[in-house]
Amino acid sequence: MMTKMREMTWVFIWILVIAFVGLMVLEWGMNITGLKTRANVVGKIDGQKITIQEFQKALQNAYIQEKQRTGQEPDEEKMQQLRDQVWESYIQRILLGKEIKKHKIMVTDREIYLQITQNPPQELRQNPNFQTNGHFDMEKYRQALQNPEINWKPVEDYYREVLPYQKLQDIITASVMVTEEEIKAEFMRRNMKARIRYLYIPAAAFASDSIQVTEEEMRRYYEAHKDDFKVEEKRKLNYVLFSIAPTPEDSARVYRLAEDIIQDARSGADFSKLADEYSEDPSVKNNHGDLGFFERGRMVKEFEKAAFSAKPGEIVGPVKTQFGLHIIKVIEKKKENGKEKVHAAHILLKFTPSALTLEEAQRKADNFLEMAKEEGFKVAADKLKYEIKQTTEFNNRGFIPGFGTMKAAADWAFKAKKGDISRVYRTKRGYVVFQVAEIKPEGYRPFEEVKGICKSKIEHQKRKERARLFAEKIEQMIKANKSFEEIAQAFDKDKVKLDSTVSFGWGSPIPKIGRSAAIQAAAFSLELHKPSGMLETDRGFYFIEVLERTPFDEKKYAQQHDILRNQLLSQKRQRFFTEWYQKLKENADIEDNRSLFFAS
Repeated sequence: MMTKMREMTWVFIWILVIAFVGLMVLEWGMNITGLKTRANVVGKIDGQKITIQEFQKALQNAYIQEKQRTGQEPDEEKMQQLRDQVWESYIQRILLGKEIKKHKIMVTDREIYLQITQNPPQELRQNPNFQTNGHFDMEKYRQALQNPEINWKPVEDYYREVLPYQKLQDIITASVMVTEEEIKAEFMRRNMKARIRYLYIPAAAFASDSIQVTEEEMRRYYEAHKDDFKVEEKRKLNYVLFSIAPTPEDSARVYRLAEDIIQDARSGADFSKLADEYSEDPSVKNNHGDLGFFERGRMVKEFEKAAFSAKPGEIVGPVKTQFGLHIIKVIEKKKENGKEKVHAAHILLKFTPSALTLEEAQRKADNFLEMAKEEGFKVAADKLKYEIKQTTEFNNRGFIPGFGTMKAAADWAFKAKKGDISRVYRTKRGYVVFQVAEIKPEGYRPFEEVKGICKSKIEHQKRKERARLFAEKIEQMIKANKSFEEIAQAFDKDKVKLDSTVSFGWGSPIPKIGRSAAIQAAAFSLELHKPSGMLETDRGFYFIEVLERTPFDEKKYAQQHDILRNQLLSQKRQRFFTEWYQKLKENADIEDNRSLFFAS
């Protein structure tokens, strides 16, 4: 066991270091021209330069790590996310590093020793070599610490890197406290439930032709609530898309490969090894293609039909589904609780574009871009007979309608002028060239456009005021000891509704009512079977009675008190530190030039 662990030591220690520094991957589509314009500087953080060389080196290492972790190439969207994580890791390391120096934070050898011996990292706790029956075994870990053949220096280096940041967080969050009321509320949320019945006076029931809204009222409402009608800057893009959908030849290639695999499998080759080698199902890493037993209705119909029609030991396929081509091996069949079940394994081959298909699509996109820059977007599209399409308008959220997350392209779109043409971007749909088609500046929706909204809001206010006057009459009847049933029978059901809920927890939505702090508080504080006063919500007014409620268990509360306090304190400290860090970042001088070096 120890030999195996020595072989693995550098692997899992490297994972620890990578997890702390942050995932960094090499982005596709490097823009070489950017190297000259910014002297190889990807960015500056409080004056500290980050060169493309150091950025790229870290990216390359972590790109390999990411690929090993998932077993496949990261897609475009993931690549963009990872590039942002890279940049964020640099910001954190530099800004927090300066704070560590500011607070003169030091880490002693004694502190590192205590961490290694008493608080092993989670990754080591999860290592099978240190577990017994699936749980971390401290004794096994301590025995490993005594083994002179194991190099523990990487763990020491890890803690030497991590502990200053932990100490900084302790200093920043030292003032964070948890009140007794917060602990009690959390206990109630986890342990208490209530059930109520209620009288509901809905504002909607007081609609009437007599409710009139004047033009002046609508204009006053518009001015008073103008921020409700504020709109951010929006843009529309024209685009020409060069599809990377698999060609008929690409699909034929997949079919040929499937036939070769089937022939190997029928000739006696180990099906699980074939699955490991060829299957593109992400689960193959864990199940080696074995799907276990399944009944009808669990798989897509084409797959299910082939699997249930085949005999045990038979290999069938290729079977085409929405996921690709499947080669299926039926292992056994059985009946369980009157249902037929099949135990099968499969190999999935996806229809993907070949390198030639990708290259041809990119060539066409590059040619179009060159002509569009010289002769104009529409002229180039007309000459080359390409269709120009247009996105719907969108805000700068890093998302482009029809394409998904494309932060770099969205950032370009909101910096460019009308008529500007983008570079070529690769997306899941293919290569694309954008042109800014329309710019809608930020501002407020005009009154005429939202006039109807203003009117309906005022009408609701007036209906609610009528409902309030009606509810005040109900309140007097309750004070006169009239029962809920008597009150409900005395009025039209549209205006007074009597109903009850199922049990609900503290802090959760109330069945049939929704979220209401006033009703929630009353449900967990009123005496049982005692009516509440008038409770207001956005939709109308309520009176409630508590039918049953979990009693507050003082003994159980005492037992859980310290655990709840520690959990809440940890959560509050994390939130506080995150907010502190965001302010630190906002006040920092950060220059981000990544768009000059990397394409989306």
